[in-house]
This record gives sequence, structure tokens and C-alpha cells, in this order.
Amino acid sequence: FDAAVIGNHEFDWGVDTLRARMGEANYPWLAANVFDSTTGRRPAWAQPWRIIEKGGLRIAVVGYMPIRTKQMVGSRQAAGLVWRGGAAPIQDALDSARARRPDLTIVIAHEGGFCDSLPCHGEVVDLAKELDSTEVQFIVAGHTHTLMNTVVNGIPIMQARSNGTAYGQADLIRKADGSTTWKMWVETVWVDQVTPDSGVETILTRYRPMVDRLAMQPVAVLRDSLLRQGDQYALGNLIADAQRAAVVGIDFSIMNNGGIRRDLYPGMVSYGDLFELAPFTNNITRVWVTGALLKEVMEHAVRRGSPGFHISGLTVRYDPRKPAGDRVVSIRRLDGTRIRPARTYVLGLSDFLKDGGDGLAMLRVLRDRRTGKTDLDALIAYLKSRRQPVVASSVPRFVSVAP
Repeated sequence: FDAAVIGNHEFDWGVDTLRARMGEANYPWLAANVFDSTTGRRPAWAQPWRIIEKGGLRIAVVGYMPIRTKQMVGSRQAAGLVWRGGAAPIQDALDSARARRPDLTIVIAHEGGFCDSLPCHGEVVDLAKELDSTEVQFIVAGHTHTLMNTVVNGIPIMQARSNGTAYGQADLIRKADGSTTWKMWVETVWVDQVTPDSGVETILTRYRPMVDRLAMQPVAVLRDSLLRQGDQYALGNLIADAQRAAVVGIDFSIMNNGGIRRDLYPGMVSYGDLFELAPFTNNITRVWVTGALLKEVMEHAVRRGSPGFHISGLTVRYDPRKPAGDRVVSIRRLDGTRIRPARTYVLGLSDFLKDGGDGLAMLRVLRDRRTGKTDLDALIAYLKSRRQPVVASSVPRFVSVAP
């Protein structure tokens, strides 16, 4: 590697751990659009750009982080920091880099987009539209785990899916008349085309038996496929139910869809399968909320017109035709009882959400108490307690009243 951009998951264990890993790397980790929320300046560890000399060229590389980093990692891990989006926050970095007279400027962005329908759309597309193609000649995208191989506002953008399943290659071709052009493609990495690195293989050989013993432990048997299709699905209901059942006394629970990381399939489910589903070791936390605040949380859940969360213990009816913040029509318990605005209830959720993750900033100030169980612990215990094979409810708990 010659350079890398800092992504949201680099903050999962906080800034101290991030800085320790940065110190161990022999290449720069770049971020130009993160700032101290008090001073307005970039923190000392945030290097915005770097000049790299390769192939006889001086290349300026500028880093761009996700603008929703704080919502994704929670306020505790990203305390005192703020992320700003668009070209304006990184313009000074581009100007400073240009003063070094690079032959080429590349933005490496832990922001992505989608080209499943044309024109391509997403945060990195919006960024490219604000940039000047005379200042930035290429963007390497990420974060959305999609295939991008396009040109926006005269700037080529490439993203090679995720998880090492593909790599992107972009050749800068200099013509005889002195002009340049790009040749770009994304190549799928097939397992039988890769020769394992012997050093890495030695490490894996040592640890694989220990990992396999844990990962292959059977946990439960599923009757049906549990797929992440649409906004409401049985797998999300199952996870929310497991968190509500984590300890006695939780009235309701809420689970963000972004934290559900894989599908499950019929038959035996192992510890490894469930770890892949819930890999973050979030702690299940109880918070005490009034009915009025619970409504605010539910309004947030449907703010985009469809739910981005799953719930347990509640049925929420909403009208997506109404303006955001006024969409929830009713909230009832499973027995049909209405939620009372002045009454206090116990909400179970991950510490990630309690700390304001996924935009639930209204929960940060509440008193809370940890259950001592992680989201993975709760899910395993719940699945083991159910009659086998386990059947998850597919009945939506957010119900649209729109025709």
C-alpha cells in the first residue's frame, strides 16, 4: 500500500486505538474532512493529503471519510469530532496539494454510490459533481460495497465491490500528443486464481483449528431462510425479539437494519454463522424512556418514508405521505394497549444505538444500565431457548397506512 483513507470502522475501538494502528502502519492513513468540533481544525492525527512519487509521476492523494461517521460508530468513539461533506471542507487540502505541483491528484474516499440504475447516485457522486476535474483526476470509492466504474463531471470513479472479492485497475495512458486518458476495469478475484501468501498461510494454519472449534459449534436449527429483503423481514424481527428477551424487565427493543450483516439459511446454524451476522460485540443496554420519547424514536425510524429498524413488543402504524417527524399514527403494545406519552418504559437496545448511533441522538442523555450480554450472546441464548426448528415471525411491526 502507498496510502489509505480512514473509514468508519477504524473508530470502532475509539481514537486511541485508531492512532495506535496508524503508528504501526508504514503508509499514511488520510482524512481531510474530519474536524475538532470545538476548534474547527483538523485533529493532529488527521493527515489530509500526501504526495507519492510513482512511475515518474508526483501524485497527490487526498482522503475523504464518510460524512455520517459519527452516526455509524456512536458518539462515545467519536467524541469531539465532526465530519463535513462535499468539496468545501477539503478545498484547502486540494489547494495545499496543488501548491506542490503534482502531475495527478486522486481522492480516496470511504464514501461510495450505486450504479445499479443510471445515472449513478450516492455520496461520492455528489462529491464528484462539486469538484473541478482540473484539480482532481480520479476518485477511488468505497463503503457501499458496490461495483462502480463510471465518470462523473469529467472525473473517473472506481469502486471494486468489497471484502477482496474484486480489485480495480486504472491505467493512465499518455498519448503521443501529450494528452492522457484512462483505461479502467474491475476484475473479480476467483479463489482458484490466487496463490496464498506463505507467511499468512503459516499464521492461519496455527489459529484455524482453534477458530474452527468455536465457529463450528451448533447453536440451533432454522426451518426457513431468513433473508434481508425489503425493510421489514423475519430475521430483523428475530434479532429484536432476542434483545427484548435478553433480561427480564425490558418492555420493547429496537435493532438497526445496518447492524444485520448476513442472511441465515435453513438447517443447522453455527456460532460462526451468528458471529458473521452480529460481529460488533455491542452490549445490550436498558434505557428508561417516556412514551413521548419513544414516539420520537419511532419517528426517527421511519424518517425516510420506510423503516430502517426492527422492533419487538410494539406495533407502529405510520403514514409515509406525511412530513418526517409527523408520520407515526399510533404505537401499541402487543395486547393492543396504546403507549401513554407520560408513562416510562424500558427500551432494550445496543450500546451503539444508546450512544446515538444511526442518528438516535435523543437517547444519548438517558440513564442506562448494561445487561452484561452482547447482542451475539442474546441471540444465541434466544435461539437455544426456542422450540426447534426455530420459526421467526415475518409479520411487519412497522405497518404503513398508505393505500
